[in-house]
Amino acid sequence: MKSTTKMIALLGMGAVLAGVLLFMTYQYVVGPQGLSMSMPALSVVSAGENKACIECHQKDNPGIIQQYHDSEHSGRGVQCLDCHKAVKGQESLTEEHYDVALIVKPTPNNCAQCHETEVKEFEDSNHSAKSWYAVQGSENFTPEELANYHLLDANGNPLNGGKANPVFNLIGQDASAQSCEVCHGIGEKNSDGSFGDCTKCHLRHTFDEAQARKPETCGQCHLGPDHPQIEIYNESAHGTYYQANPSKYNMDAPSGTLTVADFPAPTCATCHMSAFGSVEGTHDVGKRLKWSLAPEIASVRKDGEVQQQTMNGICLNCHAQPFIDDVTSKAEKTIALTNQNVKKGKFIVQDLRDAGLLGTKSFADPMDFVYFELWHHEGRRARFGAVMGGADYVNWHGIYEQEKALVELQSAAEDLKAKAKP
Repeated sequence: MKSTTKMIALLGMGAVLAGVLLFMTYQYVVGPQGLSMSMPALSVVSAGENKACIECHQKDNPGIIQQYHDSEHSGRGVQCLDCHKAVKGQESLTEEHYDVALIVKPTPNNCAQCHETEVKEFEDSNHSAKSWYAVQGSENFTPEELANYHLLDANGNPLNGGKANPVFNLIGQDASAQSCEVCHGIGEKNSDGSFGDCTKCHLRHTFDEAQARKPETCGQCHLGPDHPQIEIYNESAHGTYYQANPSKYNMDAPSGTLTVADFPAPTCATCHMSAFGSVEGTHDVGKRLKWSLAPEIASVRKDGEVQQQTMNGICLNCHAQPFIDDVTSKAEKTIALTNQNVKKGKFIVQDLRDAGLLGTKSFADPMDFVYFELWHHEGRRARFGAVMGGADYVNWHGIYEQEKALVELQSAAEDLKAKAKP
């Protein structure tokens, strides 16, 4: 009898313990949002120099430590010096900080220790060296870098003659440092020979994947008169759904598992980067694009037709192929029209220059501004609007403005020619 009572008591305690374990498993491992991992915070597992980092910065910069405690890096046991310790080639970046040799600002070479594939894909993208080159030209690029990052033209010369962007020269270094270079710094050259800054999208010190999936993060740079992708997205059906239904998005879904159950309508990352459905993920943001829409004259990219099929693989999760074909066909007609308008404007300006009626210095005449905006602002806006579903940007911010600019250019040209007659 005594033995039976003891057994019943043990079974009861076991049942209670099992219930507690099940509850804790649901609350802290599975949870209402699905499976996630809960691991010791960084301060719990840190030791030695890393522990000293935590204790000091917890006092002086608590925001940094709180962000890092909340990060997946912390949960996985990644410690301060795993990122801030110098790797080969970073001797010039290394500083002594309280008798610890470290680098203050890690580069892609540090990230590549764990994220080698992502860094390589990033290097191949327009976010890398090409982004920095677009502002400053070939200055500080070695011949090998120009070749490796495809910054040479068909004759082997630096693109655009190696010149800095004319706007960079127009506004000056001081203004550029707080404008152009803030966004284009995503591809800035680092002292260790790498290009880029991963924290432009994965903001320190959380390095949050969910944050990089949100349109607002891309909208830090992809906005304004010359590349208003975030404004166009917000206007589109995709953006409207996202703004109306934020709770339906599972931004924390594990990488490589995303489906329409997690993202019922796409964000920027869904189309351009994320592994989604049957399409593999990439950190090369142009890998799924057919067209290069930013230059004066839009053109089909190398392997653009193949890349369009990859993008179609994303679209097919929600749309039928005839719908995709119809949208693509209409967009390409708009792109062709923007090219046609740019060529008309360029002919007007070049004709005046050939006649000696317009100088060659950038932005020396009002006509230079009108023509620049004809392609750099209005042409781009219409093209981006056409492929992203932004009707207002196709017309009122795009084609309409181009047509208006052409009338202005033609009128100014006729006035100059009339004044030049003897």
